[in-house]
Amino acid sequence: MTTIPNTSQDQAAPQFKRVLKLRDLVIYGIAFMTPIAPAYIYGYASQLTGGMLPLSYLIAMFAMMFSAYSYGRMAAAFPVSGSTYTYTQRAINPHLGFFAGWAMFMDYVLVPLIVFMMGASYANALVPVIPYWVWVLIIAGVITVINILGMQMAAKTNRILVLFMGVIVAIFVIFCIKAITVEEGASALVSITPFFASDTFAIGAIVSGAAIACFSFLGFDSITTLSEEAVNPKQDIWKAAMLSCLIGGIIFIAQAYVAQLVWPDVGSFKSTDTALFEVAERAGGALLATLFTVAVIVSTFTAGLTGQASASRLMFSMGRDEVLPKKFFTRLHPKYQTPMYNILLMCGISIVGAIFLPINLVAELMNFGGLTGFMFVNISVIVYYFFRKKERKIVRYLLIPGFGFLICFYLFINLSHTTLKVGFVWLGLGLIYSLVTTKGFKKQPKSLAEL
Repeated sequence: MTTIPNTSQDQAAPQFKRVLKLRDLVIYGIAFMTPIAPAYIYGYASQLTGGMLPLSYLIAMFAMMFSAYSYGRMAAAFPVSGSTYTYTQRAINPHLGFFAGWAMFMDYVLVPLIVFMMGASYANALVPVIPYWVWVLIIAGVITVINILGMQMAAKTNRILVLFMGVIVAIFVIFCIKAITVEEGASALVSITPFFASDTFAIGAIVSGAAIACFSFLGFDSITTLSEEAVNPKQDIWKAAMLSCLIGGIIFIAQAYVAQLVWPDVGSFKSTDTALFEVAERAGGALLATLFTVAVIVSTFTAGLTGQASASRLMFSMGRDEVLPKKFFTRLHPKYQTPMYNILLMCGISIVGAIFLPINLVAELMNFGGLTGFMFVNISVIVYYFFRKKERKIVRYLLIPGFGFLICFYLFINLSHTTLKVGFVWLGLGLIYSLVTTKGFKKQPKSLAEL
């Protein structure tokens, strides 16, 4: 095992501006997850859990907070922008770090791609006179320009869009509460049924629902890619990762809870794909349903902004270490100090993918990359703190990351066979690339070889 000391990045390397405070980082994480995320899974997941999706979300929230804790601990040790790639590289092995980054790169690349798809689909349904592919170009153009203008602009945009989605979610919850109390009285607001219904409770179904719900939390890890743009990364990154999971979880649980009370018969939806829209229409009529549709479209901008930004910064770190071509991937815009070429590359990949790839395949592959990265980071905490630094704090540096790894591994092995096949093909391509560029794993990344 190759061990790498904890040292700072080469001062001669290109540097980002430190402009992001704790509030910006938390909003960034929530924006990636999107407050309205239950809209994408509610119908299927509520039926799977027998109407107990709030319980599955509660389990998922605690499950993801184990990994959020691990990301926070590694960010405190290595406050640089490479996230999963850097943590694995420096805590365990530089070549293993490449594979962690290569796997996570798949996740970060696919996030903006899938949100382009979803945003364009909903926008086309709302304004059908504008073709789907034109909406893809519009969404891609807006997101790319904002990211090139810098993280301050992206952070301000995210604050506005997350506030808007938060308002819509609050309106949705208020209308649901009103509908419940008008029909059954205020006492109906307090119910154990969304968390435990004895006639339909099945532990296997609840766990399966939690596995699906976990994917609503994918995105908190992207906060760590902004470590070099955070004002106080050692303190703020881990706090932001934990807070974004906690706040996001509360928002998801609240929506699922009131939706279940408004529409108890989860087997009677016209379409599982639009189940939460049907709930919104029952609770607040066509106006609330329309507002909800607009909020879903807005969510594609927040997730697109954060996904594209995270992927471009991951590529920047890998380019700086010369595991990707340095001249291209470390090029910063002369005025805005953003990785312009990486952002444009991400934009091009997302446009092509959004127009030609099936959405179900893209969604499944996101899970492969995300869960692989989570497992690497949990193991990195154990290796770096418990073994290398010999900090024998069993709960903090062994049990918590250990549980985080086991949870992610359980979810990983339950991915579809197609997803696993395509995912391992992707890792195989990374293996070939790494073998060639490192001359059979004999050459370390330049930034580490010089330490």
